[in-house]
Amino acid sequence: MSETAALPRNVASATVDMAPAGAGERIDSVDILRGIAVLGILLVNMGSFAGWRAPFDNMAWVDRSTTVAIRFVAQGKFYPLFSFLFGWGLAIQIARTASRDVNIVPFFLRRMTALLLIGLVHAVLVWHGDILVTYALLGFPLLLFRNASDRTLWITFAVCLAIPVVISLPGPAEDFRRAYFEVIGGFQDAMVQGKQANVFVTGSYLQAVQQRLVFLRYNYSASLYWITPIFGMMLLGLLVGRRGILRAQAEQQALLRRILIVTLVIGLPLNVLWVWQSVTNGVTGPWQDEALRGARTIAGASLAIAMVAGLTLLVQRPAWREQLSSFGAVGRTALSNYLLQSLVFTLLFYGYGLGIYGQAGPLLTLLLTLGFFRLQIWLSNWWLARYRFGPVEWIWRCMTYGRLQPLRA
Repeated sequence: MSETAALPRNVASATVDMAPAGAGERIDSVDILRGIAVLGILLVNMGSFAGWRAPFDNMAWVDRSTTVAIRFVAQGKFYPLFSFLFGWGLAIQIARTASRDVNIVPFFLRRMTALLLIGLVHAVLVWHGDILVTYALLGFPLLLFRNASDRTLWITFAVCLAIPVVISLPGPAEDFRRAYFEVIGGFQDAMVQGKQANVFVTGSYLQAVQQRLVFLRYNYSASLYWITPIFGMMLLGLLVGRRGILRAQAEQQALLRRILIVTLVIGLPLNVLWVWQSVTNGVTGPWQDEALRGARTIAGASLAIAMVAGLTLLVQRPAWREQLSSFGAVGRTALSNYLLQSLVFTLLFYGYGLGIYGQAGPLLTLLLTLGFFRLQIWLSNWWLARYRFGPVEWIWRCMTYGRLQPLRA
C-alpha cells in the first residue's frame, strides 16, 4: 500500500499553506497578508518582466520617482513576508495533523516534492525569476526544525539573517567575496551575454528557455546572499505559528504593537540607506557592500515583520477589515495568481509574445501592475464563489495526495 493510500481521508483538510482551510478556521489577516504579498511581488517583478533599460540617471523624473518608490515600498520586503507565511503554514499543518494523529513527515515531503515540480515547470518554461523552487527545497530542511525549541529557532533565525551582513563587511570578508565571485564569475558572464544578445526580445521560445536555464544557474550559484534570510524568515514564521501570535487575542495585541514599533525603528532607517545607496552609490570604499546588501537584508526582514504585526492589528478593526478584505481572495489563491502574473507578462513583453520588452518604463508598468492586480482581485473572488481552491492549488493538492480532490464549492 502506498503512503498516500495509507493516510486517513480527513488528513486532506490539513493542507493550509496556499490553500483554503475549513470555514471558521481561516485567519483573515494571513489571507490578507498573502494577497498584499502577491501585489508586492508583482510590483518588484514587473521591472524584470518589462526589461527596464534606461540607467537611473537617464530616466525622466517621473520614472526615477516611481523607481525609488517601488524600491522603498516593495523591493526586498515581500519575499521575506512570503517566507514567513510559508513557515507559519508549516506550524499550522503540524498542529492540524497532530490533532488527527497523522504523521506530518510523509505528508509534507509529498507536498514539497509536488511544489518543487510545479516550480521547475515555472522556472524553466515560463520565467527565470521563480521562487517556488527555493521554497520547496528549503521546505525539506525546515521540517527538521518542527520540534526545535523556541531558543533554537531564535538563534538559527538570527544566524541566517546575519550571514549576508557578515559577508558584506570590510576586511577578511572582502577576500571571501572576491574568491566567491571568481568561482561564479563564468555563470554571471553567461547571463550577461544573454542580456546583451537580447534573447528575450529577438529569440524564439526555445532560446528563451535556454536563457532561463543560464539565469537559474547564476541565481542559485549566487544564492548565499539571499537564501539564508529566506530560511531564517521561515523559521520565524514557524515559531510565530506555533505560538499562535497571529490570532491577535487581547493579550497578544500589546506584544504586536511593541514588535511593530521596534521593527519600524530598525527597518525604516536601513531601508532609506539601501534605497539611497542603490540609486546614488553614495557609500564607496570598503563599506559599499554593507550599505547595499547588508542594509537591505535587515531592512527587508524588519519591515516584513512590521507588516505582519501591523496588518494583524488593523484587521481586528471592522472598518479596516472591510477595506482590506479584497486582498483575502487573492491570498487564498496566491499560488495561482503568482503563476498567472508570470504567464501573462512574459507573453506580453517577450519576443515570442507581443515583444514589447524594454519599451515600457517604471511609471507605465506601475499603472499596468495596479490595473492587472485589480483584475486578479475580481478573478479570485469569481473563482472562489464556485470552487474550493485556486486551479494550481487544486493541482498541487491532487499531486500531494496522489488522487483527484474535490474542487467545486
